[in-house]
Amino acid sequence: MMLAENAVRWQRLVDLAQRHCSSFCFIFSMTDRIVVIGASLSGIDALSELISKLPKDFPAPIFITQHVASHSPGMLPYLLSKAGPLRAVHPKTGTIFEPGTVYVAPPDRHMLLQKGYIRLSHGPHENLARPAIDPLFRSAAVNYGPAVVGVVLTGQLNDGTSGLLAIKDRGGFTIVQEPREATARSMPLSAIRHMKVDRVCTLEQISRLLVELANDAPPETEPALEKLMEIENRIAEGVFNVEDWWSLEQMSFPSGLNCPTCRSALYELKDQRVLRYRCRSGHAFSAQSLLSGQADAREAYLSSLFGALIEEATLAKRLRSEPLFAEDSQTAESLSNRVDELDAEANQVSRWLHAMSGLVEPEPSMSDRPGERT
Repeated sequence: MMLAENAVRWQRLVDLAQRHCSSFCFIFSMTDRIVVIGASLSGIDALSELISKLPKDFPAPIFITQHVASHSPGMLPYLLSKAGPLRAVHPKTGTIFEPGTVYVAPPDRHMLLQKGYIRLSHGPHENLARPAIDPLFRSAAVNYGPAVVGVVLTGQLNDGTSGLLAIKDRGGFTIVQEPREATARSMPLSAIRHMKVDRVCTLEQISRLLVELANDAPPETEPALEKLMEIENRIAEGVFNVEDWWSLEQMSFPSGLNCPTCRSALYELKDQRVLRYRCRSGHAFSAQSLLSGQADAREAYLSSLFGALIEEATLAKRLRSEPLFAEDSQTAESLSNRVDELDAEANQVSRWLHAMSGLVEPEPSMSDRPGERT
């Protein structure tokens, strides 16, 4: 409720600014290109190389979501500013964006685009991440339609695929890094396998293409905005309400699974192109990220179980050493047997945990990659 009230209050301030500031109104009505980029594993190197190749007079704003830990010191804007001629910053909520500036999602916040300004959100994690790529891409698609250029770079799992589909659905231009160049191929290959992307390019080619597109007018035709995309955008903004949930239920069906983050029921979205899930708290998952989340949850459960068994065995040993119980041979024997059973169970759990240490998400094979695109 508080989030919804804050969102309404902020919108009133925006409306007031529109009426009293001509430059603000101009930015709101802009029809030029905007560029959104998503990256994960090894993304900092890829982003630095890409940004270094762009000219200082690049005529479009650039928005970047790079997966980072919530406690990250947030050094990416500094690194990107040093890499090339463009200024890179962490925006604040309400930042009015400008051409030729790179805006980087800060740690533990989704970066979302509104008409002319940026909103930072503490909305639910998507694909186990905050900031996540899909919310940025989706918000850009909702508010800027065919003006959006979406770019997916190196990364594990498949954050960005659903967001790139949203950009494609709204008439935007989609670019994916050449998987053979990417350090982690999962994200680029996922995008390629789920849609007909407009270009698959190396970083060198992407930089030239971005300059070309940024100096070109976007298509005038804007496809209709789908209700599911609109609702998911509100979830990321943190203004999701009960009416939205009932609408979302009509666009999904119970999966029989629970959210690995909050344990509430997961619903499978009726998206025929990519298998996706949402829980009642708003957490979103692709099938791959859900599988990874379930593995993390299993490790946490096993670690907790191991600790519980060790604690119970420790207490049993402590009781066995007490004079009152040590003098009772039957009780002492029972406690010793209990300690042996608990140690055996703890060893079994330890073996399960050890087996999980080799559970690493495999890189997808290149063998079933669709044909080359130009």
